[in-house]
Amino acid sequence: MISTEDLSRFPAEPGVYLMKDSEGEILYIGKAINIQNRLRSHFSSGHAPSKLYRLVDDIDYVVTKNEIEALLLEISLIKEKRPKYNARLKDDKRYPYLKLTLDERFPRLHLTRTLPKKGEGHKSRAGHKARYFGPFPQVREARQVTETLQEIFPLRSCRIPSEELALDRPCLEFEMHRCLAPCVENICGAEEYRAVALQVNRFLEGDHKAVAREMEDRMNRAAEDLSYEKAAIYRDGLKALETFSQRQSVSMIEEDSEDILACARLGDVNCVVALRRRGGSIRGSEHYFLEAEPDTETSELFSAFIEQHYEAAPEVPRRLLCSALPSLPEALEAWLTSLIGKRVEIRKPHRGPRLRLIALAERNAEFHAAEQYRKRHGAKRRIHESVLRLGADLALPRMPIRIEGFDISHHRGEEPVASMVVFENGAAKKSDYRKFKIKTAAGGDDFRSMAEVIGRRFLHNEPEFGVLPDLVLIDGGPLQLEFARKALLEVAERMEEAMRARLHEQPMVSLAKREEEVFLPDHAAPVRFDLHHVGLKLLQQVRDEAHRFAIGFHRKRKGGLRQTSSLASIPGIGPARLEKVLIRFGSMEQLARTDPAEVATVPGITLEMAREIVRVCGGL
Repeated sequence: MISTEDLSRFPAEPGVYLMKDSEGEILYIGKAINIQNRLRSHFSSGHAPSKLYRLVDDIDYVVTKNEIEALLLEISLIKEKRPKYNARLKDDKRYPYLKLTLDERFPRLHLTRTLPKKGEGHKSRAGHKARYFGPFPQVREARQVTETLQEIFPLRSCRIPSEELALDRPCLEFEMHRCLAPCVENICGAEEYRAVALQVNRFLEGDHKAVAREMEDRMNRAAEDLSYEKAAIYRDGLKALETFSQRQSVSMIEEDSEDILACARLGDVNCVVALRRRGGSIRGSEHYFLEAEPDTETSELFSAFIEQHYEAAPEVPRRLLCSALPSLPEALEAWLTSLIGKRVEIRKPHRGPRLRLIALAERNAEFHAAEQYRKRHGAKRRIHESVLRLGADLALPRMPIRIEGFDISHHRGEEPVASMVVFENGAAKKSDYRKFKIKTAAGGDDFRSMAEVIGRRFLHNEPEFGVLPDLVLIDGGPLQLEFARKALLEVAERMEEAMRARLHEQPMVSLAKREEEVFLPDHAAPVRFDLHHVGLKLLQQVRDEAHRFAIGFHRKRKGGLRQTSSLASIPGIGPARLEKVLIRFGSMEQLARTDPAEVATVPGITLEMAREIVRVCGGL
């Protein structure tokens, strides 16, 4: 049973979700503009039978670009998987199918909304079962396909039973080159007619080129036999087939199979997603996790995946489209070709529809990798997109779920202070903010002030100070980053071995405000993100919040200094005695309301001093 907490981990993106039982069988497939919201709606309002909820043990999903793609993918998956509960949850709405009646002597292709019964819709060895193709999202599209195929393959459109098809002369459909006239025996026999019907079947399964070659052969034979009317029918069909194939190529309907592979690397999680594309549409998605060292190249990951996955896979596609080419692609192509006896290609798309499919696979890989990372590291909520992008594009060893930002503030070297702000999963966590008074660095020396603050922060490893960050952000350029990194390593040398190793691996970056460049330790060139990059926007938000918090603390210190300077001018009141008084009574306002005799109880404060203190505070 899926809990409410489980639902919060799904992406708020358009796509398709697949409800599965404990054995992995798909129970229900649905589409959504927002997967998370749709699942919440399902489990709260009970759109599906209550029995379904008790059986659901896991929910898989495929993220799509928009709701139209989600719809088409849902239709394709329902057609292939035929989940038990889908037909009962469509509000009696039936999608249109194309039915090819191969179970009768003279088959015909027509539109139907009656779903195939058990045992139907599957091709037998003899080819005598009715075949169903679809479903189609709209009946208009199904009719357009039917009309186009009627021009290519001149099957009969009449509803006369096959056993009653015996006429002396053909109808007008034959004269219009839209029918082979199986009703007249001396024009078209049953064997020739069934051959054309099987061509329709092969065409709808995606075998366009072979069908075109066969139609061309029949056209030539008919011309040699002086059957010019029949040859003209095949000629018109070939022209229509060429037009239809060109139009469908825009919609990515092709004759061969492809797997679209993309890899996402988030911290210590490596995820590869494989989108299966068959017959021109996406038929499914699988994701796999690979264990690898952090410095393993992505090309090596792809090579390992292809070698291990396709060696035991039930099918090998004719083409692998990868987001990054594997190492030694030619050798892998030769190996895969030897497995199936047909040419297999490995490519990396650079433009066009296939590049958009790669982007879709990459998005799905990131979502699955983020979920695995969350489970592995005990995160309770789904990782924010800005955190994912930042971790992936900076290749950080861990996702920057907890970011600590540091900044220095002073005015001409007076009252230098520092701030530490904390962001968790893309949002500020103000309870963990900290303030620092600069103690050792000279006023105005921002570099050594930053080094002091970083050293003091990482000397605090007690739980109440907060867990160690996944990423440290320094406000400044490479020099500030160098001082901060050096201070961190000096602290590490004073720690036990486990903590020392952790601090040596502590990710740290700096953000320079002028060009918004991100600097990393031991990297000569900065990283430049697009200004609309969500990860950069998160860094900017942390940097600006650290700046605001530091300035606020500095102004408060300066204000308190102005007030306490009048008390420090009282004869006999030095910094030590003034600090004792303020600690005892808390503020200048409280001292103005206090009896001088009570103030004189502070060690080192005489009654005369107390009266002067109360008088000065009352005049402020």
